[in-house]
This record gives sequence, C-alpha cells and structure tokens, in this order.
Amino acid sequence: MGRHGMVEERGWRKLVLALAIVLVGGGVAGVAWFTVDRLRAPEATCANPVTLNVVAAPDIAGVVDRVARTQNPDDPNVCYRVQTVIRDSSAEADSLAQNSPAANPAVWIPDSTVWLRRAREKGAGQVPDSGSSVASSPVVMALAEPQARKRGWPDKQLTWSDVIGPGGADLTVGMVDPSVDAVGVSALIAVRGVTALTADPAANNVAALRRMSPNAASGASELFDRAGGPNGPALTAFPTSEHALLDNNTKRKNEQLVAVYPDPAAPSLDFPYAVLPSPDDVGLAAAKFRSALLSQDTQEPLAANGLRFPDGRVPGTPPADNRTIVRLLRPVPPPRTAELDQVLNTWAGITRSSRIQAVLDVSGSMNSTIPGSGKTRMAVTLEASEQGIKLMNPHTKLGIWVFSTNLDGDNDYREVLPVAPLDEAIPNGALDKLRAIKVQPNGETGLYDTTLAAYQSARQNWEPGRINLVLILTDGQNADKKSITRDDLVGQLAKLQDPNRPLPIVFIGIGPEVDKDELGAIVKPTGGQVFATADPNKINEIFFQALSRVISGKS
Repeated sequence: MGRHGMVEERGWRKLVLALAIVLVGGGVAGVAWFTVDRLRAPEATCANPVTLNVVAAPDIAGVVDRVARTQNPDDPNVCYRVQTVIRDSSAEADSLAQNSPAANPAVWIPDSTVWLRRAREKGAGQVPDSGSSVASSPVVMALAEPQARKRGWPDKQLTWSDVIGPGGADLTVGMVDPSVDAVGVSALIAVRGVTALTADPAANNVAALRRMSPNAASGASELFDRAGGPNGPALTAFPTSEHALLDNNTKRKNEQLVAVYPDPAAPSLDFPYAVLPSPDDVGLAAAKFRSALLSQDTQEPLAANGLRFPDGRVPGTPPADNRTIVRLLRPVPPPRTAELDQVLNTWAGITRSSRIQAVLDVSGSMNSTIPGSGKTRMAVTLEASEQGIKLMNPHTKLGIWVFSTNLDGDNDYREVLPVAPLDEAIPNGALDKLRAIKVQPNGETGLYDTTLAAYQSARQNWEPGRINLVLILTDGQNADKKSITRDDLVGQLAKLQDPNRPLPIVFIGIGPEVDKDELGAIVKPTGGQVFATADPNKINEIFFQALSRVISGKS
C-alpha cells in the first residue's frame, strides 16, 4: 500500500512536469510554474521574532550592527531581531545601578569587564561579574610620529619607558580620566608595571602620574583634538586603545600616531557580552546572537572597525604600515576589584589636594651615618622629603614640625613651616627651610607628647574636600620620661575620632630601634598605617611607599 502510494506520487509529479513543458511552449509558463510551486511544501518561517535589546559601547557598536544585519528574523533558526542602543559604558553602569527592570537591556556589551564590576559595586546585582569577550583592543600609548622617529622608530620598537621615563622628559603626556574610561584604568596599571622595574617604584609611579595629571581629559576625543594643537597645549603622547588610534590615522592623514605598547602588557579592552536576566525566549535569542558574534564570520566587521579577535589575533589583512603591531597579542585579564580600587585611589590622591601635617624626628640618633652611603639618617630623610614634596599636588597644604625633647621650652616639638599650599610655600622658601633642619645632638625622642599635639592641631584645623592626615617620621621609641604614657596617648586619640572627618596618622619608621608594634597601637584608633624598615638604607623605598599610599587617600 505504501509502495503503491509512492509510485502514484511519482507518476503525478512526472505528469505535472510534462504539462509544464507543454504549457511553456504555449506561452503560459507562469501558470505552469505556479502549479509546480503549489505542489512544494511551504518553507517554515518564524511567526513572532523576539526583540533582543542590546546596549553596546561605541567602539563595538559597528560590529554589533553589522552582525545583527546578517541575522534574518524570519528564519526559524534565528527568530529574533536585534535592537541596538549605543551608549558610553560608564553612563550605562550608572544607569544599571538604579536597578530598574524596565530600563535593563537583555544584553550589555561595554568596552571592558571593568564596567561590569563597577556596576555591581554600585548596586547593579543583576549584572554578571564577567561575560564572553567578543573582541579585543590593546591599550597603547599614542605617540606623535615625529616624536616616535626622534626616538628611533621604526627601526626600534618603542616601549612606555621611552615615553614616561627620563627619555620622554620633553614630551607633553596626556591622560584620560580613569573613573569614566577603561583606557585610563589600563594606563594606570601600565604605568605601575613600567615603574615597578625601576630603582624606586613607588616614587617613580607617583612622579609619572603626577606628570600626566595636568593634561587629564574627560574623554578620548579631547585627547585626540589636543594632539592636533589648537585646543590647549598640544599633546605629543597619551594612552588610548589600538582601535581609536587606527581610526585616527584613517581620518587624520596629517596627524599620524604611532602605537607604543606597554611592557609588561596592561589589560586590554575585552568587550564582554553580558546577558542580564530576561524571559526564556529572550535569553535564547541572546545566546544565539552571542554565537553569531563569536563566529569566524565576524572577521570582516572586526577588521573594518580596527578591532582584534577575542584571543588577540588581527583579523583580515593587517595594516600595511608599522604604526601598530600586527602579531598576536594575548589579552591581559581585566583587574580584580582590589587592584582596581588601588590604582583608582592612587590617581584620585594625585589629582586631589591634601592637608598634611608632617612631623620629623631630629633626635640625636638621626645623626647616625647609614652604612655604605656616607650620609646621615637626617640627610637622607630631608632629601627624600624634598623629592616627595615635589611630587605632591601643588594645591596640597603642608606644614612641618620637628621634634626631639625640650625643643621649645618644655615642648618636645617646634613648628618649622606653618600649613600652607605648596604653590605658595615653595616660592617663599619652604624648601630652603626644610634643608636647614638640623639634628639636636643630645636630644631624645619625645614621641608621645608630639604625636598628641600634632593630632590635636590637625583635628582643630581639619579641612573638608581634602585628604587630611598626620605624617610622622621617626627612628626610635619614646624616650621622654616626663611625657604621657602610651595608653593615655591611645585613649586620647580615640576620643578625638570623628567618622565624618577622617584623620589618620601615618608613621614612617626607620632603623632597628623602631618598635613597629608600638607605632601600630598608636595609629590604630585613627585608622592609620605604619611603614617601617630596620635597614636605614631603605629609607627612600619606605618613604615613597608611604607617600604613594598617603596621596592616594588610603592610609
């Protein structure tokens, strides 16, 4: 029976085809083909395509749009259409933190995983901690081509040390605000990585960032505009993405930039595909679109937009010139929250002014010679202090006391410089007064009374809008038998606390006589910190570790 039916069906098809041939000959081909088409099974279509709302960062939006156009919503294997909104990643992170389900997209593709984590920190619990990377772009230092040639390019592959190190002293280096641009975050990590290889990592990191901070911009477009000259002092170098640099070189033929890659490498822009909570059908569409973005079919859209594959390969035919590196560059993972907070706090401290009451030990032991250096502890302390002052924000307010025992009548301390903004104090001889500080040959260490007096003064003169702190450098333990006890000191410091007006004490202890535990007990009620080394040869290192922490506002 079944076989008979199949024969009959085949015979019927032959009859129709024969009829079609006859009818074509008779000039009625349209009727014939209509008859054949009616005999075919209709193709399946998607009756109700799902709308997939995607918010994409500007740098990846072109790729998203081109891939979305290849997805046929009527195809039952697709059955979705993509609706893309282009939005700055920082702004979207703030919006998602409002946690309004109606405003949430189904998919968010920021330029960096940094923004997923920042959004979560701000309260956007619906945002995942990570997502599949759909593209990548290394963060580079854009260097004006004439300056690159001056430094040996293209015969020499330049690094960030050529820009932010001593050899780049003649360059005007810009920076993008890391609080609103992931390129700035990567740049902070890159600078830290480069300076970590120097003799004084903390000092050189602060110095490099301090140099970049006056030319900080709120967005990448401002940096590129300033590279042209008319909008403020011309920038000759600034961090950006490889994608943005390629875009600039395509559009501005007379303002070519050379990409200088950091070594060690810094986190790349990784364009994570983050799927937010959605109905099942939308979630399925999001999964399908992710597969489309991760397919090899994206080679052309990625190449057209100056982006790399997620694994760091350059798609398509690489640029003919050598202003960028075209080999595989494995992306560096984005920073975790702790590292992100650390670099952002350092930057905030550099760009934000402080009020620092500094107190220097001038007791007799500070006249001890540091083995192998030929210098006294006092001399090296003053040199480090002067270098540190030069790294501070010019609007920082600084006051300096010295202490020993009985320096001013019964007081163990004496004011050398009243608290004043550095841009006023330095022209009025502040550094000369610092250099003139002398050791009291027979002086002891009046640590407790001095600490309390300095803290009381700083508390009384606490200023809003600044990082307020007391910075005390000493090489010994309290030796004033007439002073208050340690327990009295700690108790009084505890009573002076105001959670709305933080005022930490930061101790820098040098030499084997320092009791780190004692200093730790003193700073504890203030939320402060102790930096100490038994080796006076490391005074520079310990001093700048403390300074870096101090100016970051993280004591």
